[in-house]
Amino acid sequence: MAGNQPQRGMAVHAHDSCDFVTTEARRAARYARLPAWWRGGLGVTVLAIATLIGGCALPGTNPGQGLETPTPTPAPSSSSASSALPQAPVNVIPAVQPSVVEVQSASANGSGAIGSGEIISSDGNIVTNDHVVQGFTSFQVLLSSGKTLPAKLVGEAPADDLAVLKVNATGLRPIKLGNSSTVQVGEFVLAIGAPLGLQQSATFGIVSALNRTASEAPNGPAGVLTGLIQTSAPINPGNSGGALVNLQEELIGIPTLSATIPSSGAAAEGIGFAIPVNRVKFVADQLVKYGRVVNSGQGFLGITGADVTPDLASANNLPVDSGVLVTGFVPDASGHSPAQQAGMQQGDIIVAVNGTRVTGNADLAGILLSLSPGTRVQVTVQRGSSQQTMTVTLGERPTSAT
Repeated sequence: MAGNQPQRGMAVHAHDSCDFVTTEARRAARYARLPAWWRGGLGVTVLAIATLIGGCALPGTNPGQGLETPTPTPAPSSSSASSALPQAPVNVIPAVQPSVVEVQSASANGSGAIGSGEIISSDGNIVTNDHVVQGFTSFQVLLSSGKTLPAKLVGEAPADDLAVLKVNATGLRPIKLGNSSTVQVGEFVLAIGAPLGLQQSATFGIVSALNRTASEAPNGPAGVLTGLIQTSAPINPGNSGGALVNLQEELIGIPTLSATIPSSGAAAEGIGFAIPVNRVKFVADQLVKYGRVVNSGQGFLGITGADVTPDLASANNLPVDSGVLVTGFVPDASGHSPAQQAGMQQGDIIVAVNGTRVTGNADLAGILLSLSPGTRVQVTVQRGSSQQTMTVTLGERPTSAT
């Protein structure tokens, strides 16, 4: 599992969700923000750099204005131009586009944002990213047919950066849901959405890696996202909430973040991250049924911790120079800390879980949040000059944890 973690010095932080009025503010949203401590139970800091890619208002436009009515995509022809293209993508795009919408968010002060979404039920439920709708008060959905419908917010799941909208319509075409547990590195994918407000745009790439961990702190809704699909399909502001689909016309993920270069803050080409469809379905089903997430389904250790670095180790005379220093305990969904119950103490340094080395909070979050509550894990800690391994039965991450 350690091999699936982001490379040191490149993995994730977030941009603004483009809640802007002026052109200068819109431009400012293209610059990265620094990562911050995440205190949602694990207290993780994720050392990755990325940017939210949705909810960007177009320069000089308001949501729902100045956008071209899309021309229906013609069926693939037998012309020499189309026959020279791989036929699978040519066929996938028109099959998926009717299930992908543009989401237009607005607030009373005139600010607005544009993102993407997918129809998940024929009676009008639509899933998107929470950062596309968070903080706004009114919503419209632009269908692939060019028809615009008002939408209401059904529910938000900030910790997963997901939300569900509802339009009053019937006979819509739900997107086909795939199985993200069967996704393989190297398979072809397409990203379909409304980048920069250009509705029904499609880009092509591959699955570049699996099980990435990313942080949207300090200004994104989610503290940490795990199990992300990394893709080379180009994604841009406005793609957030859109569709990452395979060649079987199935949704495998929702594009949410794109990478930025740490030294400059410029966009890193061909590195984007999508929330896997299995997590999307788990969360969206609860939002539709209850209007909120009632159980996270994610394992929880119940600690707050600090990354151990050589400088921190030297300054505090610590016995190791990497790991997670336990600074405190927090309750799980049932009201207690699984780590504390297992005998962990403040001042212990977590150095491994199930034999996989833990160098910091990013490693720890990537391992634990991908496990189910009730899973028994072997946690190795450095306590003074000795190491010991304890068995911890993971609790459930509280739904309030970010």
